[in-house]
Amino acid sequence: MKFIGISAVGFLSGIVFSTLGWLSQDTSKPPRSDGRESISVLRPVRTTSEDAVSASSQATDGERGEGPEGEKNLRRKVDLLQQGHKFLQEVSDYTTTLTKREVVKGELLDPQMIAIKCRSNPFSVYLLWLEGDVGREVIYIDGQNDGKMIAHDGGWKSRIPAFSLSVDCMLAMRDSRYPVTMAGLTGLTEMMLDVHRKDLADANYASCEFGEDQSIEGRPCHLVTTKYQSPDVSPCYRKSITWIDKEWNVPVQSRHYEWPRADLTTVSEHDLDEATLIESYSFAKLQFDRGLADRDFDRENEEYGFR
Repeated sequence: MKFIGISAVGFLSGIVFSTLGWLSQDTSKPPRSDGRESISVLRPVRTTSEDAVSASSQATDGERGEGPEGEKNLRRKVDLLQQGHKFLQEVSDYTTTLTKREVVKGELLDPQMIAIKCRSNPFSVYLLWLEGDVGREVIYIDGQNDGKMIAHDGGWKSRIPAFSLSVDCMLAMRDSRYPVTMAGLTGLTEMMLDVHRKDLADANYASCEFGEDQSIEGRPCHLVTTKYQSPDVSPCYRKSITWIDKEWNVPVQSRHYEWPRADLTTVSEHDLDEATLIESYSFAKLQFDRGLADRDFDRENEEYGFR
């Protein structure tokens, strides 16, 4: 299964997926009542899409997404994602720019922007950091290099020769939720299908709502909000918001939220979401069937910075 959480390494310095000025742990906050680690939160600038989510939440919160209608909506979301998965199986490759944000080891990391080239068969991915550790590059090709990725850092560390690294070793996973083998739209779609099929089987969701249609980069999208009953039945996720492209049926944006600390339960929903964001992924400038070749996943490519 391939997913969008991208992993790379802060080589030799022991700083992995960093040089972004990570947020420090706020030790003044009380521990979580559920025993999980509290997170430090950097308040992001409010965007147009966030305003749309807030407005949609106000308009649709209530009984419409609960009970039989909630099940109907969740099955509709699963059906759309299945169509999107089929679409992705039929394309040969794509390019995109991913903006991602994740909680790792209890801290919400700064946003990273990554240019991606992805090929379906064999699964191949090239990553170039545009924001964060600018200039960092990663190449992974399924079935090659003994299953290892090739990578180098950005900045002054780009002068250090690139080397191979196991994709799931401690260093590679030190500052990322997912390994590079799970990179890409197909992985996000598969993960969401797995989660929601289990949701339907276990009936652990509280509601699923289709809000007013939204537009991402001028493309019409469904806006779907899924909420869960309690940490007992959904330990990791409290809520997810997903934008699904109406033509491609792929999730072009998705945000996932964890359960709050006890002292955050009385704040507004917007503030609660900001304080409990655990994963945020946004794909921009998507282009399919670009005709990517072996050269696009070759460290010897003259346009790349591998040494």
